[in-house]
Amino acid sequence: MKKFLAALQLQKDNPTLLTAQFRALSSQIPILYVLLIINALAVAITHLKSAPLWLSLYIPVGLSVLCVFRLCWWEIRGKENVTAERAYKLMKVTMVGAGVLTFAFGGWAIALYQYGDASQQGQIAYFLVVTGISCIFCLMHLPMAAALTTVITFSAMIATFMFSGNPVFVATAVSGLFLILPFLRVINSYFQNFVGLVQLTEELKQKQAEAEELNLVNSRNALHDQLTGLANRRSFFLSLEKRLQKDPSAPPVLGILDLDGFKPVNDVFGHAAGDLVLKETARRFVALVGEEGIVSRLGGDEFGIIFPCSMTRQAIADLGQALCAAVREPYEIPDGSVRVFGSCGIVYPDIGEYTAEDLYEKADFALYQVKSKRSSGVEFFSPDHEKILTQRHLIELELQANDFAKELKLDYQPIVELRSGRVVGYEALARWDSARFGRISPEAFIPAAERTAVIGRMTRILFAKALEALAIIPRHLRLSFNLSARDICDHETSMALLAMITRSGIDPKRIEFEITETALLSDFDTADQVISMLRAAGISIALDDFGTGYSSLSHIHRLGFDKLKIDKAFVMNFDRDARCMNITRSVANLCQNLGIASVAEGVESEEIAEGLKAMGVRLAQGYHFSRPLPLELAIDYAARCDAAASARNSLSA
Repeated sequence: MKKFLAALQLQKDNPTLLTAQFRALSSQIPILYVLLIINALAVAITHLKSAPLWLSLYIPVGLSVLCVFRLCWWEIRGKENVTAERAYKLMKVTMVGAGVLTFAFGGWAIALYQYGDASQQGQIAYFLVVTGISCIFCLMHLPMAAALTTVITFSAMIATFMFSGNPVFVATAVSGLFLILPFLRVINSYFQNFVGLVQLTEELKQKQAEAEELNLVNSRNALHDQLTGLANRRSFFLSLEKRLQKDPSAPPVLGILDLDGFKPVNDVFGHAAGDLVLKETARRFVALVGEEGIVSRLGGDEFGIIFPCSMTRQAIADLGQALCAAVREPYEIPDGSVRVFGSCGIVYPDIGEYTAEDLYEKADFALYQVKSKRSSGVEFFSPDHEKILTQRHLIELELQANDFAKELKLDYQPIVELRSGRVVGYEALARWDSARFGRISPEAFIPAAERTAVIGRMTRILFAKALEALAIIPRHLRLSFNLSARDICDHETSMALLAMITRSGIDPKRIEFEITETALLSDFDTADQVISMLRAAGISIALDDFGTGYSSLSHIHRLGFDKLKIDKAFVMNFDRDARCMNITRSVANLCQNLGIASVAEGVESEEIAEGLKAMGVRLAQGYHFSRPLPLELAIDYAARCDAAASARNSLSA
């Protein structure tokens, strides 16, 4: 019984349940008062002539007036949002009121029962049973009040009818006696279901709140970079498009920056150190740009800047330089400090119609131009860049739209042994004589082929021509063939090249593939696998443009190159710049110590050739010896060099 009564009590420590009970009661109790008033007045009217006036009129009217006041109160105040504490107090009052009113109406009905005939007594029975049960159901959300109403109502009915002498009423009293417990159980069961529903509703609200919070987090993550907290690439383009839509005639000024030398930080010190550098870079950029501009991390070590619209061109140039200078400041990491450099491409658009992609492409192209100069700094997109970019688009369209296979060919630049003067091989250089545009530079169409994903097909076309040339040139001569970054990181292309060699019957030892360090940086693990497979087939591998990358020594150690090609930027300034001379000498010594060949590119004078020979550089190529030649002329040149070398040997003998 204690457990039962405890279950019916108000749960003061459950504010959610208290407010839910009060809201439910506020809509049910007015119905209770309407039922009481109607049924009480109906009983009073039928007993006006058979009972004393105070009993048949004054008491029911007085009780009804009290009910009207309570009805009005619930209609007005019951609709207000109340606190759990206020709801608790009001429901305590309601429980007391329910007991008082039940006792008052029940006592009045019992007092009236002794007056009138059997029909009027039946009406009293109806009032006690039906009206009482209706009121009980109206109080189900306040179980203690409902239980109290049940006990008082059924007790009054039983006490009245049990000793009435009327067999029907006695039977009603007996059945009522057995109905008290089921009614109490129904009240408890209903309330427990209500409690469960409130709990379930609260849990659903919590889950909905969690889902909304998760959606908010996901939305924030969808627009923000989780590492730096900056706007991400998607947010950057949304902001750009929004500004363009707001004022299409005044496009925003856009800058693209990336960090030169960031990858070695990741490779040497780990990604945790790289993350610290990126976060600190973001902090420095935000501090410089301020709240009026937008700083975004576009991916990797690339950042996008939407400059404040109030800035002049000179102010933007100064800010770009300041951003690059900020990157050059040391970064503190757990293992010490590191330094990187920054490059920035900016588009300061003229008045006109632009898309977000247009502006980004122009800024990115300006960034590419400054990086191609191998120097950090700021570069604005210019009319000259516009011409180059337009040409690039035309070339890309030409690559995608036309069959360029018949227009591709190879020229062959002789590679000369410095001591003997003999030609030991050729470097095959791609040429494209377009029917529409004429001669297109490899510096233009090779990157375009990589961007349009036709580089694999182009490589196979050119390599087929190289194999045809190898079948013609003397067997003691080798041929070097350049592979792009995509080629060296593509198993399908490398397997296709090996299959072509097998079908041609050419000795793989006569073939040398040249790769750049940029190709290695894009996907070192795949490049390592491809290089190992090619070397296992007997093909030599040369590292092109040596000295311009970031970690060449580690690559040489891990990949075991057969040859290093000294970049022409060092060789061409060999006789004018002591640093270039020292770098060249160091590379030559490195190759001698490792037992691999060194090739100097860009040799343009006898003095440079003699200086390289004195340093121990074994092989060279450049305009001093020969420009790239068609195959027949290249073979003739090799024959003349052999004849001259033989003549010198005869004279010395």
